[in-house]
Amino acid sequence: MIDIDRLTDVVDRSLTGPVVEERIFDLQHVAAGIQNTVRDYEVQADRDHVVNLDDELADRVWDAALDFLASCGVYSKDTGRVILFSRDEIERLVRAAPSQVPMGSGPDARIDVARTLEDPRPPLITGGPIGSPTPNDLFVPIIRSYVQEPIVDMTCGATLTSIAGREIRTKSPLEILAAWEEIDLMRQARELAGRPGIATTGIMISVSDLGNLTASSSPAVLPTDLHTFGIISELKTNNDILNKLAHILMIEGVVDPYANPIYGGLGGGIEGQAVLLTAELVALSVFFLADCLGTSPTHPLQFQDTGRDLMTATSLSFQAIARNASLLTNLTITPVGGPGTKTLLYETIACAVMSTVSGQSRILGPRSATGAIPAHFSGLEARLMGEAVHAAAGLTREAAEGIVQNALSKYEHLLDQQPYGLAFPEVYDVQSVRPKDQWLKMYEQVKAEAIGWGLPLDAGSK
Repeated sequence: MIDIDRLTDVVDRSLTGPVVEERIFDLQHVAAGIQNTVRDYEVQADRDHVVNLDDELADRVWDAALDFLASCGVYSKDTGRVILFSRDEIERLVRAAPSQVPMGSGPDARIDVARTLEDPRPPLITGGPIGSPTPNDLFVPIIRSYVQEPIVDMTCGATLTSIAGREIRTKSPLEILAAWEEIDLMRQARELAGRPGIATTGIMISVSDLGNLTASSSPAVLPTDLHTFGIISELKTNNDILNKLAHILMIEGVVDPYANPIYGGLGGGIEGQAVLLTAELVALSVFFLADCLGTSPTHPLQFQDTGRDLMTATSLSFQAIARNASLLTNLTITPVGGPGTKTLLYETIACAVMSTVSGQSRILGPRSATGAIPAHFSGLEARLMGEAVHAAAGLTREAAEGIVQNALSKYEHLLDQQPYGLAFPEVYDVQSVRPKDQWLKMYEQVKAEAIGWGLPLDAGSK
C-alpha cells in the first residue's frame, strides 16, 4: 500500500518548520545537541570493550537518541527549514515500521527480519562492492564473483567509471545512460551466475534524482529489488532525495536509505557517534519512510568503519536499536585493506562478528579498499564475511569480544598504511571468475587463525 499521506506530511513540515540558517543547524541543533544529550543521559562507553556488554547503557543511548532527534529534526537545504517530529510521534512511527521485508524471488527469495542481541538467526548477506568505482569491462565478472557465492543472499552493484567512453556527469543525459547501463549489467551478472531472482539494491550511479527516476523503471529491475539513497550528513535532506523517495513509493519498491555519520565531526567521539548514529537510523524510518535502515559510519581520514572506536560506537548504537525496536538495520563493512591482503580479511571478520552479535539484520560488502580504489574488490571476501556471520550467530557478546580483539590486533596498526591490495584481475581469473591460488590460500590461512580464536567457521561454511 502506497503511503502518500506520510510523504506529504514530511513535505508539509519541510515547508512550515522553523527557519534556521544551515550553519546554526550544524552547530546548535546537531553538535551542541549531541554534547548536551550525551551529558544529560550520562552516556559513557566502556573503552576496554569493542562489543558493548552493558544493556543499561544501550537503553540510555536509545532514549538519548530519540530526545535528540525530536529536538534537532532534519534540515531541508531547499527550504531552509527544520522538519520536526515530536518524541511521541517518533515512537509511534517506529512501532509501526516493518519488522520484516521480502526480497528476491524464486530459489533466491529471502526475508529480511529484525534480529535481537546474540540472535541465533544469522543476518542476511548482501555481497557486493557497494557503489565502488569499476571499469566497465570488469563490471560483470566482478558482480558475478559475489553472486555466485551460495552464502550471499542478495547483491549490490558497483559504480561505472564512464559511459560510451565519456566521463559521467551528474544531472545530464550521461547519468541517465549510465544508470540504465548499470541495471543491464547487473541483470547480466545475475543471469551468468545462475541466480536471476537474487535481489539487488541500487541504483549506485544515480547521484541525482534523474538517473534513479528513469532507470528504476527498467524491466530489468525486479519488484523485490531494493532502492537505495543516502541522506546528507548530518541529518539533512533536499528535494532530490525526497523526489527519489516519492518515486520509490509510487512504484511500490523497497525503500532502503542510508546515513553515514562522520566520526569526530559534529557528533564528536564514541559516545556522541553512538547517539548520532542511532538518531540518524531512526530518522531514516520516521522522516524517510524506510523499510530498511543502512549505514557505513565513516572515519574522516581513513574512510573506514572497521577501526576500534568506530566499531565500539556502532556496536552500542545497533544494540540500542535491537533492544528497543524491531527495525531492519544494516551495516556496510568498509575496510581499508584490499584484495590480496590479510588486513582485509581480518577487518571483515572483526566487523562481521561485532555486527552479528549486536543485532543487525543485514550485513553488506565488504566495500574493500575503502570503496575508493577502482576494481579493488572481489567475491572471496564476501564469502568470508558470510561464513563469519553464520559462525557468529548465537555467540555470546563476551565470546564475540575475544574474537574481535584478536582480529583487531592483526590490523589496527596498519590502517594508516593504506594496504589497498590488488585489483580484481590480479586475484581472480577474469574469464572463469575464480579466485587465484595465492588469494585463496591467504583466505584459508586467515580462516584457520579465526577458528583458533573461537570462531566456529567450519560450522559457518556448511
